[in-house]
Amino acid sequence: MRKILIFILLIPFIACDDWLDIKPKNYVASDEVFTTRENLYAALTGCYDALQLQHYYGRSFIIAGDLLSDNSVAKGTKIELIALDENNLTPDNIIVEGVWEDIYTAINRANYILEGIQDVNFLNETEKNDIVGQLLFLRALHYFNLVRLYGAVPLKLKPTTKNDPSNFLPRSPIGSVYQQIISDLDSAEISIQNIQPQWATVRSARALKALVYLTLADYPHALQYANECLLENPYLESDYSKLFGSYTEPSAEIVFYIPFIPSDNNRLAEYHFPNQLGGRYENAPKSDLVSLIAPSDKRKRWIAESLSTSSGIISYTKKYPNLSTGANNVTVLRNAELYFIRAEALYFTDSVAHFNTILNDINTIRQRAGLNPIDSATALGKLWPILENEKQLEFAFEGKRWFDLVRTNRALVKIPGITSVNQTLFPIPQTEILYNPQITPADQNPGY
Repeated sequence: MRKILIFILLIPFIACDDWLDIKPKNYVASDEVFTTRENLYAALTGCYDALQLQHYYGRSFIIAGDLLSDNSVAKGTKIELIALDENNLTPDNIIVEGVWEDIYTAINRANYILEGIQDVNFLNETEKNDIVGQLLFLRALHYFNLVRLYGAVPLKLKPTTKNDPSNFLPRSPIGSVYQQIISDLDSAEISIQNIQPQWATVRSARALKALVYLTLADYPHALQYANECLLENPYLESDYSKLFGSYTEPSAEIVFYIPFIPSDNNRLAEYHFPNQLGGRYENAPKSDLVSLIAPSDKRKRWIAESLSTSSGIISYTKKYPNLSTGANNVTVLRNAELYFIRAEALYFTDSVAHFNTILNDINTIRQRAGLNPIDSATALGKLWPILENEKQLEFAFEGKRWFDLVRTNRALVKIPGITSVNQTLFPIPQTEILYNPQITPADQNPGY
């Protein structure tokens, strides 16, 4: 677990209510961060804690990845979630604005330490490089999430304050953002010394690079990094309870995860559990998703547990099972995804030449789930829909489905509410347009 310790003086524009939600319980003043080893590592911990913010991995970012897709449906009363489900977003949507604000808060924390650590004299070069590498991994992850949701975004590489003119930058082209992501990950890969999966590691940098290159349709590099990671550790966990919930000893399958303790206020269980069990039931499995799950599938109770109610049988995900405490860890990268990255990269490279390898990777995941392998005759001519469906099931309610559909140009095919490619990006938040003189209404994403 992590204690939340971080300076909060350098932030992008945020509303007062959001400030109350993210203000940490413990505090290291910005002018004290670089005075002692203890303070510096506390501030580094604060950079990781930014992943826990409510509109980031603490709730909204994860929910959006499924609610925008064909995985789930909004069952509650929150209009911002209903808008996600209907793929009918506006620039003033709370989640559109909140995700942007929280991710830039996280970026600013990383930038602050990246700039100040260069003058620190109480660390040796190995220690300093390790911290820098971890921060670059985090910044790369943040920008990867931003660029996939909003497209071209301001590329902030220096710490800023709310009213500082340097806080207001124009949108950088998508290609430039990806160049910075890859540059940060390249540096992280050669700098990180840490080996604990709740912090950035060399392997997590390589795994993220595999996903970034897959998103860019650079299949040779995606294949290279997925293979490197799986060669080092191909393990798949047989006990699903070690992948979800409040595990204290993470499975060897997990590449990078975000730990949550009760005081971190993770509300993912609350938003997924039915009202009858004390939850809000804001995000529920769609019937089409439930119908894809075989009765013998070990993942069924995690993806879509059944509950008998007065109005009939309903389903809910138990991947965030601790409703009373909210202590539900969030897995960002795990080995199962690397198998799918490799399979997809091989499919788009040459699906005929690599047919057997692709099918073997798919069956490796299926057999872990207690399902029979798919034979070659069944898969012939159907390899892509099989691959797509198997990945949908494996990562349901982990916030990945939307990005998969957008990356493979399948959103318009699979989601009835998507009628234009313009809907595959979020609008730029209204607050950013109002307060940033470098971004005007003319700079808004098409269709908004």
